[in-house]
Amino acid sequence: MKKSTQQLVLLAAVTAGIVLLLTGSSTRPTESYTEHLPPGAKHAQHEILGEHHVNLWDPRKCVVIGLAVGYGMEEMELFIGSLRATGYPGKIIIGVASDVPVEVKDYLEEQRVETKVVKFGPCTFQNYTKKDGTLAEKYNKKQKCDIDHPDYKIQWGRFNLAAKWLQECADCTDGVMFTDVRDAFFQRDPFAAVQHPHDLMVFEEHQDVSTEHWLVDFPVTACKGRGVGKQPMLCSGSTMGSRGGMLTYFAAMDAEFRAWISDPKCRFDLVGDDQSIHNYLFYTGKLPEAVAIKHRTGPIHVVGIQADQVYHEHVSKFKAQGKDQGFANRNRYYGKDGDTRQWLDPKYRLTDDEGYILQLDGTRSPQVHQFDRFGPPFKTSWLFNKINKHWADAVRDAE
Repeated sequence: MKKSTQQLVLLAAVTAGIVLLLTGSSTRPTESYTEHLPPGAKHAQHEILGEHHVNLWDPRKCVVIGLAVGYGMEEMELFIGSLRATGYPGKIIIGVASDVPVEVKDYLEEQRVETKVVKFGPCTFQNYTKKDGTLAEKYNKKQKCDIDHPDYKIQWGRFNLAAKWLQECADCTDGVMFTDVRDAFFQRDPFAAVQHPHDLMVFEEHQDVSTEHWLVDFPVTACKGRGVGKQPMLCSGSTMGSRGGMLTYFAAMDAEFRAWISDPKCRFDLVGDDQSIHNYLFYTGKLPEAVAIKHRTGPIHVVGIQADQVYHEHVSKFKAQGKDQGFANRNRYYGKDGDTRQWLDPKYRLTDDEGYILQLDGTRSPQVHQFDRFGPPFKTSWLFNKINKHWADAVRDAE
């Protein structure tokens, strides 16, 4: 008599240091583990998932957290409007300046956004390491620090602010997204799109950029004496996880910030070295619960590298015709004027018939991050139309 259930086959992958649980023919084929993953680090695309129960996040109990000091209606309508247009019902917590314009304040209230006022003061430490490895006499006075974290430039301080805001939110019990605001918009509810939640999810950028890029290699090598080698670049601008997982992540980032602050050679006049630390922690195994999500496969699509390539190809085409960059900015990438759908040549395989940006599997990317690198042609031929019409109508219909 045949068994009514499929047998479980246990495969020990000794060379990769893992054990994969396969469940008969229902198992999806995946790539093998990469050798460069650090001890304790996991890669979602290399997990073989059988039929098992997963506690999905309830979007009503989730939260999106970001810092939007100094931003106007365009940025807010793009970020908040697109998120609400997906049907996302959960909390949104945004840090704003004390002098936020009235129209922005009213809009955020209408969209059920909880605002946190961020006040700035002078930064308290006075030197930093220059790119040549020498110490500067004075800290860059253009840098900003919030008054609660005067030793942290705001690019670092925002992590502690987010941790505080999350702790204050008793209803934020499920998924958490900590994200940049200015250069991100949404096409689907990012939490509803997560079918296999993890305590901490970090997101790979395009394969054309690695941790050998100066943004990671220079600061980490100068501070620690050696880099992390050539690994997939992880973006620190958008991270997701459970409430507990994200609080643990914020604590790990803060501990490393304090370590870097204590050593003058680890202080840099950079606005992006939080990404240096983010990658350093993951690739040295200091984020043991973290799972790296392959590019264009998860709830966050970091499109920056491809967008930059598209834009520079566009500009180069017009420069070859004797035109300048300004002329290129005023011309579409693709299609006819007035076409608010087809804005990008299908050869790139990045968009669908309506112009939405896609995952590798052809579905729409839940969050699109670093879209600004597409430049003006993207905004004028597609994005502004969505802000002014589709997303605005969707938000009104949902109210």
